[in-house]
Amino acid sequence: MKIKNNRLVDDSGKMVEWVSSPNHSGKLIDNGRPTTLVMHYTAGGPASRTVDYFKKSSAQASAHLVIGRDGEITQMIKLDTIAWHAGKSRWKGRDRVNRFSIGIELANYGKLKQTQSGDWVSWSGQTVPSNRVVVDDHKHFPGKQYGWEIFDPEQMDAVIAAAQAIVSEYNLDPWDLVGHEDISIHRKIDPGPAFAMDKFRTMVFGREEDTWNEFKYRVDSHSGLNLRTEPSVSGRLIENLSDGTEVHVIENIGNWWLVCKVINGDEDVTGYVHRNWLTPG
Repeated sequence: MKIKNNRLVDDSGKMVEWVSSPNHSGKLIDNGRPTTLVMHYTAGGPASRTVDYFKKSSAQASAHLVIGRDGEITQMIKLDTIAWHAGKSRWKGRDRVNRFSIGIELANYGKLKQTQSGDWVSWSGQTVPSNRVVVDDHKHFPGKQYGWEIFDPEQMDAVIAAAQAIVSEYNLDPWDLVGHEDISIHRKIDPGPAFAMDKFRTMVFGREEDTWNEFKYRVDSHSGLNLRTEPSVSGRLIENLSDGTEVHVIENIGNWWLVCKVINGDEDVTGYVHRNWLTPG
């Protein structure tokens, strides 16, 4: 795939299906160039229902691309234009992520609940077969297990191809690929643990997953971030890292990362922090 005039083009040279949404603003603030790609799930059934919803001005919501479980892609907003997908959000020190990002919606029920009979159902009551469910915790609430609908291979192939075209055209970096859950912490949980974000970045950029540890991070929390002796809230507090503190990542242990505090370019104290309040840079 490639980008032509801010439209997604498939391998045959044909524009992907276009269905216009009225829910958009002006050009993206960086001269119409996106600097972030945000992944979402629809929390619903067929992609066509999401497309129909985004066609309505009353929805007050939209995304640039909607991708079905079968891998079919529909574009609804040009990629240089502000879509309404992120809401209240922040990434790399900038608020209102809609203004500088592309949003992709993946048809997927997302978080599921289990009935007393053992069935998995969506928030709307739609039953999801157990062979389409993974059970995992979410990084926003570790230790609590929930069901999550899987993402189909055809869908993943399509979103990887679309993302490769986007990052190539607009020169995005690996940490410019994020989830809604990353830019709206504790407000949104999509695309959730069934969408392996690190593996997604690896597939898009063709790098080994271990190379993510090469990135430097900073604390992104006005109240600071607790550095602990163990990868758990029960670990002894070493110190509170102030907002903006630079750290080097040593090891990823799920949602807890072993990091080393950096002072004036030199590595200092080491401990564990929760990844939610770290941002690249």
